[in-house]
Amino acid sequence: MADAMVSGLLDQLASIIREKVEEKMRLVMGVETEVENLQNNLQAIRDVLVDAEKRQLKEENVKRWLDDLKGVTYNIDDVLDEWSILILQPNINEKDENGVQTVVVTKKKECLSFLFPCFPSKQVNQTGLRLEIATKIKDLNGKLDNIATTRDRYKFDIMRATDEPSRPITTAMINLFEVTGRNEDKENLINKLLYESSRERRDHLIVSIVGMGGIGKTTLAQLAFNEIKSKFDNGIWVCVSDPFDETKIAKAIIEQLMGEETRLVELEALMQKLLESIKGKKFLLVLDDVWTYDHRKWEPLKATLRHGAFGSRILVTTQKKDVALRIGEGAHMIQLKRLTEEDCWRLFNRVAFLGKEKTDEENFKEIGRKIAAKCDGLPLAAKTLGSHMYFKTTKKEWEDVLESELWDLEDTNMKLFSPLLLSYYDLPSVVKRCFSYCAVFPKDALIDRDDLIQQWMSQGYFNSKKNMEKEAAGLGCFNSLVMRSFFQDFEEDMERNILQCKMHDVVHNFAQFLTKNEYYSIREMENVNQIHGGDIRHLTMATSSTTSAEVPISILKERSLHTLVVSGIDAIGHDQFLHMKYLRTLNLTGCNTELPEIIGELVHLRYLNLSNNRRLKELPTSVGKLWNLQTLRLVHCLNIEKLPGTVGQLINLRHLYASYSYNLMQWPKEIGRLSCLQTLNGFQCFGDDDAKNDHETNLGALRNLNNLHQLYIRGLGDAANHADEAKQAQLHSKKGLLHLALYFSNRTSTMEIHEKVLQELNPHPNIQNLTIKQYEGLVFPSWMISLNNLRRLSLAFCSCEVLPPLGKLPCLESLKMIDMSNVVKVGPEFLGIEAVDHDNYLESSNVVSFPNLKELEFHFFDEWKEWVGTNPERWKFQNPTVIIMPRLQILNISYCDNLETLPNFLARVPLQNLSVRICPKLKMRRRKEWAKVCHIPNIAVDDLRIVVDRIREGSTS
Repeated sequence: MADAMVSGLLDQLASIIREKVEEKMRLVMGVETEVENLQNNLQAIRDVLVDAEKRQLKEENVKRWLDDLKGVTYNIDDVLDEWSILILQPNINEKDENGVQTVVVTKKKECLSFLFPCFPSKQVNQTGLRLEIATKIKDLNGKLDNIATTRDRYKFDIMRATDEPSRPITTAMINLFEVTGRNEDKENLINKLLYESSRERRDHLIVSIVGMGGIGKTTLAQLAFNEIKSKFDNGIWVCVSDPFDETKIAKAIIEQLMGEETRLVELEALMQKLLESIKGKKFLLVLDDVWTYDHRKWEPLKATLRHGAFGSRILVTTQKKDVALRIGEGAHMIQLKRLTEEDCWRLFNRVAFLGKEKTDEENFKEIGRKIAAKCDGLPLAAKTLGSHMYFKTTKKEWEDVLESELWDLEDTNMKLFSPLLLSYYDLPSVVKRCFSYCAVFPKDALIDRDDLIQQWMSQGYFNSKKNMEKEAAGLGCFNSLVMRSFFQDFEEDMERNILQCKMHDVVHNFAQFLTKNEYYSIREMENVNQIHGGDIRHLTMATSSTTSAEVPISILKERSLHTLVVSGIDAIGHDQFLHMKYLRTLNLTGCNTELPEIIGELVHLRYLNLSNNRRLKELPTSVGKLWNLQTLRLVHCLNIEKLPGTVGQLINLRHLYASYSYNLMQWPKEIGRLSCLQTLNGFQCFGDDDAKNDHETNLGALRNLNNLHQLYIRGLGDAANHADEAKQAQLHSKKGLLHLALYFSNRTSTMEIHEKVLQELNPHPNIQNLTIKQYEGLVFPSWMISLNNLRRLSLAFCSCEVLPPLGKLPCLESLKMIDMSNVVKVGPEFLGIEAVDHDNYLESSNVVSFPNLKELEFHFFDEWKEWVGTNPERWKFQNPTVIIMPRLQILNISYCDNLETLPNFLARVPLQNLSVRICPKLKMRRRKEWAKVCHIPNIAVDDLRIVVDRIREGSTS
């Protein structure tokens, strides 16, 4: 990772020097020479870092040399960032004619200091500043000189790190079926979970899967869980990790059973709620990745779980046999063995040659088998190596991997990392650094892709991307790591874009190994004293949910932290913030704490996450000083009521999230000054009943936000003037807007106001995702069927009586409709096919309705009685000139109490999955209805899977 850090510094230096030349800035005498020497030293050191990083695995002296280098580079980064802040420091000017403060970025004509003091503010004369500059730069350069001199004694080979991937990145293999050689284990596991008697014991049968890291325990558990969970009332999956936290486990079980978050934090209350939630239910509970056993914590949980129905099962995965024996019984334990060499080869081969020509497989088969044999029977190693070899195109490259000295590492843990090291060293420099940053996440954490990319951005990883947005550069890095199998367990959208993912435990351990002295994680506050040394730059702190603690000042002193992630800690005050001045990333998710005014002094901060904070009511006005801030997350802050007008000074803000913060009603009109904003999620319109004050904003404030990609608006139609305001928002001019959600209010609104507002909120045709909720108009606006790029549409809680002609949308892939209680009939108008004269119809050109629709859902249509796609008197749909839903794969219908029939055209639709739930009048076994759907391979009715052949044989009129 050192090469990525040094490369980033050189890019930063080049950028600052370019600004100096362009603006004719004058440096302090003697400092310019020091800066030039700094640049030369960094360039010379960068040339040997590829060799140095490989040699550190076996040579302790080299490792110490790299650690020293990283420490100096972090210090240089802090200095350069302050220089940049001074050069591009904004001026907050007077209010304009509309009463809104203007923010202008001005470049300093003369740079007097690298290190402008943030804590505390004070007056320093120019002479002092000039001496400080000279001393600081000279000191940093002296340290770098020593490192450069020491470099020569190691006789490093000169080689440059990869800057770009050798082949184009795709995501074709991200959902590759991973289970190979486990059929017997899977059948054995399913038999234990379904068929083995619990011998009338009060305890539920506990089954354990035991095996070393990377052997496939979780994959096997997932395979069985997904196959048999429908046999239970509830399927529950909990990632346990270390330590065994019964409070966290109980809370996770309750939330999965209830389908919503619980505010309970006390163990006794949680156990009582768990008992109520699980009593009498037959459940399948997976406790994944259990490391420790403490009978004081396990027995109360186990006793509560006994109240589930007979036949409930608990499945435990663990690396430790003694843990499995203490929790369960040896008779119900499955010890996973390593894959055979042949199974390893099959898995390796499937990944390495995905989408390639058969001749490629034949040419590399002999070498490939030898490489696969080095996987030592571990599926993770086979998949990782296969991903690595996917990018190798010559015999020489394959031979280099086979003969790599990384296979000769003696340490047992290091041997497990060998496949990962091979793939890691092959990554471009910036991707290496992105992967290493993932060490900040707790084990088993669910990682949001966009959130991860925004944290990478906050660390300055993408400064060198001249012609690419930082978000696009981050997405490229993310996809590179996906293709190299560093991420897994993907959650995707309809377009197969990854939304969330996880890291395998072994991969997470590998990331922590790479960043041993830079990243540190504290799981319980009693472990604080274990932290030694001042080299830590990224710190994660967490406590159990029942603990009320504060961040100790002792671990913040004398450390220039760049990242601080805190959870379960309520007390973070003025004194703590005094020691956070170089932070780039501050994540306080789940911390119920107010922010002190001193937060405004964290001028280096790029990312601030305050989500899930139940105490936060408002942000301090000093947040306006965080003008470097790029991401602000206020998701699920239930008590926050307003944003200060100073947020309009956050001129670099790109992403603002405030979804599920329903009390955040007062948004300042200064929000319209954030011209860099790409994401505005949870924006609230004021209503007629809201008190008018300076904090309120309206839709007109969106007028100049022309870089928006994602916009979610709440409270629409709750004021008579919203139609005029909607027109002023000028959504039709925002070409980059791809995701739009419009949530209407029914507090004081009328049907006419809703219709006028929605008509004026006419987005640009580039829109790809549209959600409309609580719309009370009877008709939808005409612009809906002109959205030629729309791919996903969701309509919920709308009052319309007739569905719009959505079949005309050429790119629509997903259509979901929920609670459209006034719809009685869905007819040909929904398909978007114009009515024509019967005699002349066949002379018209081919017509395709819903040409790209893949997924269609109807839920809670209370009055819906009839779904017809044809009018036999006037239409000849059986004629091939009319094609309906030619690509539909999934149809889900639920809670439609009065629906009696399905349309005839379904018989000619290539459906793969049909789900019908709680539709009592829709008799699927009737011959007439069955004829429409009998070709569908996967049919589920009221959660009971139907065997198609059996219905075909038994169906009657």
